[in-house]
Amino acid sequence: MTTKRVEFFFDVVSPYSYIAAVQVARSPLLANAEWRPFFLGGVFKATGNQAPMHVPAKAQYMVKDLARLFAYYDARFQFPAVFPTNSITAMRALTAAPADQVKDLALKLFDAYWGLGRNIGDAAVLAELLPAELLAAAADEAVKEKLKTNTDAAVSRGAFGAPSLFVDDELYFGEDRVFLIEHALKK
Repeated sequence: MTTKRVEFFFDVVSPYSYIAAVQVARSPLLANAEWRPFFLGGVFKATGNQAPMHVPAKAQYMVKDLARLFAYYDARFQFPAVFPTNSITAMRALTAAPADQVKDLALKLFDAYWGLGRNIGDAAVLAELLPAELLAAAADEAVKEKLKTNTDAAVSRGAFGAPSLFVDDELYFGEDRVFLIEHALKK
């Protein structure tokens, strides 16, 4: 049996990334997934894509869809008062975090933003949620470059939005594809 590499590219500003994160975190088959922060704004810019909220019919549907999904996955949900927010500092801080801490820190940020409606684009909120050394590191040029590299790597492999997951080099887009990833890993 060959071991397949699973990479989970996400941005905490994306509610569908949060739904995927809940599934990935709970799945024994995905326990070794690599949590790879990227910047969704950079993905959209590079691919010419746009958020669902920019299409009025999708934006209206999204609120209902999210409520259903969060209820199904038994995760708390409160649509943030500030949406979208600028997630760049949060994503840089996650990029600076040791790999074995990214999952827990990301889940904490996801819950703060999507579970409690707190603005993770606000420096004071981030200061309550993340260690000071990670917030300081978010301003480091090497960390900024690493986040850009993560973003570019995902885009070069076909990513056009969030969440984007890869099993080896195969792209799976969206929170509703996690079951397909689990299926691929069972083969």
